[in-house]
Amino acid sequence: MHVRALKYLFVVLVVAFAVYPGSAQIQTKDERKKLFADVAEDEEAVAACSKAIREEQIKKFGKPLPKIAGHCWECPLKLVKPYYPETARRFKIRGEVLVDIIVDEKGYVVFAKVRKGNGMLRRAALEAAKLSQYRPEVACGNRPIKFRRTIKYYFHPDM
Repeated sequence: MHVRALKYLFVVLVVAFAVYPGSAQIQTKDERKKLFADVAEDEEAVAACSKAIREEQIKKFGKPLPKIAGHCWECPLKLVKPYYPETARRFKIRGEVLVDIIVDEKGYVVFAKVRKGNGMLRRAALEAAKLSQYRPEVACGNRPIKFRRTIKYYFHPDM
C-alpha cells in the first residue's frame, strides 16, 4: 500500500515539475550554449569582485581578512532526496551519484547532468537535482548571478 502511495506521489511531483516554469530544463543546443556563456561571465564577475575586495583589505589592513564561517551562500533552500529505484533496492545496489547543476538568478536549477554514478541510480538522482532550489547568489553591486554546483547523492539499500 505504501509503495503505491509513494509511486503516486512521485508521479504527481514529476508532473508538477514539468508544468512549473521556474525549474524548466534548458533543452536546445543554442540555449545551453547561451547558458554556459552567461555562467562563465557571472563567474568572471565574481572573481573580479573577490579580487577587488581582497586588494582593498590588503591596502587597508596589510593582509586579506579571513572568510567568516557560518554564512552560507551555497546552502540549498530545498534539497530533494531522491527515490531509491525498486530494481536497485532489490539487488542491493549502493553508490554515489554526482550531478552537476546550474542555478539561475532566482535559485532554480535550470540545467542538470549526471557526471558520475551507477546507471540504475542516475535517473533518480537527476530528477531530485532538478527539483532542488538554492538561495540566489549576488555579485558585487547586488547583481543576481547564475552559478554552478555539484550535488552528491548517496544510495544505500537501507535508505
